[in-house]
Amino acid sequence: MEESKNSKPVIYRCDGVNCRKKKGKLLDYYIKKYKLKDKIEVDDMDCNNKCEQAPVLHLHPEDIWFSEKDLGTIVKRHILNK
Repeated sequence: MEESKNSKPVIYRCDGVNCRKKKGKLLDYYIKKYKLKDKIEVDDMDCNNKCEQAPVLHLHPEDIWFSEKDLGTIVKRHILNK
């Protein structure tokens, strides 16, 4: 993962085989629903061997690892600050 060039939060998506197979459209849904396109960055990351939690996501700079099932909570608490 490379350092973000600005202060926007970054959500990294695992690009490993298992995560790619299970990668849903939920992140895209939340970006549209909460109009986050200009508020966050999304980037891919190499596999981190957390395949049992696939698809794996990482929120930077908070250093929070999570699976897609927790995405709604992460977006609300850490990006929207609700």
